[in-house]
Parts: sequence; C-alpha cells; structure tokens
Amino acid sequence: MTATICRPYPATVRFSRKPANLRSILREHSGYHIEEECVSVNAIKTMTAAEYDAYVCDMSRPQDWIVSFKGRGDQCIVVRAPARLTLYIRPDGYDYARYVGLADAD
Repeated sequence: MTATICRPYPATVRFSRKPANLRSILREHSGYHIEEECVSVNAIKTMTAAEYDAYVCDMSRPQDWIVSFKGRGDQCIVVRAPARLTLYIRPDGYDYARYVGLADAD
C-alpha cells in the first residue's frame, strides 16, 4: 500500500455518504440519482487487490492513511487497485471514509 501526494487535479464524482461497503455504494448509485460534484484530487492511494478487497468490506473503520490526509471539504484521495473500481474518498476531517464516490464514467 503506497500513498502519494499529487499535483491537484479536478474530477467529477458522485458521492455516497457514510457507506458501509462497496456493495452499498453500487446499490445506491444504480437506484438513485446522485448529483455530481467537482472535487480536487490531492492524493493517490495505491493498494493491492487483497488490500482493496479487505478495505471495501468495511469502510467505516478508521484508517491511518485517512487520518494523515489534511484536506479541505472539496479535496479527496483516489484509491486504486489492479482490476478494481477507482474510489474517491472525501474524509471531511474524519478518520474514516465519510464520503466515498465513483467517477462519473465509472
């Protein structure tokens, strides 16, 4: 698992608030209209497939890599893993993924 601070770049994302897991995000995105938000990506978290799978099973757990992110409300962390959906995490000052989103194209 590696974390990289990157040059900020814009992304259009649809966020779910306090999701329990990836399945709940996908269910919400398929069943409801969620407004797109423009955010600034300021960090990239690269995980192995196993780390990603363990993380998305329970997104409400505190994470050290989220605690260390000191972003504003419009800034987020991208989470990537091989052959997995890209997630956008907006902690808004919390130690867990308070808002988790998928890019509009996902």
